[in-house]
Amino acid sequence: MKKKRGPRKVAGIVSTVFLIIVIAVVVLIFITRITGHVPSVFGFSVFRVQTDSMTPTLEVGDVIIDKKIAPEDIKKGDIITYDCLNGELAGQTITHRVVTEPECRNGTYYYQTQGDRADSQLDAVISYDQVEGKYIKKIPWMNHVYSFFLSPYGLITFIFIILVLFGYEMIALVVSYKSIDEKDDDYYEPKPKKQSKKRKKK
Repeated sequence: MKKKRGPRKVAGIVSTVFLIIVIAVVVLIFITRITGHVPSVFGFSVFRVQTDSMTPTLEVGDVIIDKKIAPEDIKKGDIITYDCLNGELAGQTITHRVVTEPECRNGTYYYQTQGDRADSQLDAVISYDQVEGKYIKKIPWMNHVYSFFLSPYGLITFIFIILVLFGYEMIALVVSYKSIDEKDDDYYEPKPKKQSKKRKKK
């Protein structure tokens, strides 16, 4: 029969998983903050909108999910994120809408993009090699998480959570080793032999 996991073991697993999730989220936030995006996972990438060029569709600070798709699947009206190679924004990622039908020249697709804001001008034409992905959806609550953890209070909270969970893990580890040592002592300690009762001769 399988042994049931005790409350301590379950609590330890939960705290470890939670710790991993918290660290992963914070690392994701800081990487996105520094680079503007994170590495693609299964074709999906996370970006944070840095300017108001896509208002009212996307606001500054919105966190969005893009998916890498084939060049021929990008159509007029789609919102895409691409790497800017020229101009003042060179080296940054831009999320704008495709405003004309894509063109394919010598096997390479080209796209004309523009922001949704009323006074936005046409961008320079980009090639598919610059495209990071097509906009899928935005995550409304994620902006608050980003803003919180990037604030001084968020940093303090993160450090506090790490210390609490790390402290709990250390205590659980000490208790676990102590329990193992006690079991080992019981196992190796010689047990007194039972005295056999001699039968009295009549």
